Amino acid sequence: LRLGGARRKEAEERSLEWLERLEVGEVRAKRPGEVSGGQGQRVAVARALAARPRVIFADEPTGALDSLNGERVMTLLTEAARDTNAAVVLVTHEARVAAYSDREVVVRDGQAREMAGTV
Repeated sequence: LRLGGARRKEAEERSLEWLERLEVGEVRAKRPGEVSGGQGQRVAVARALAARPRVIFADEPTGALDSLNGERVMTLLTEAARDTNAAVVLVTHEARVAAYSDREVVVRDGQAREMAGTV
């Protein structure tokens, strides 16, 4: 955030807001090796969303999460993208995660094809 021009206080506030929304605010002072895989994954999503990027690249954003936290992450990710008019490029093997997308491209045997019925 600081590299993007945000003042220190603003960067801290935005970061803490997303950590709290993803229910991992308690880990903000911990080192990466001191948090679980799921907590680390939610921290990574919080960092990405706090930066307010125009494009969010998410490779298996729910891979290390239980279904409740996976749903929470996907809901917040789609809401944040909509609110900031950002694009999300998402890679997943899970149909329930792909269901959050407006458009779906399936890669099979090295060939990409858009799924019928998607926007």
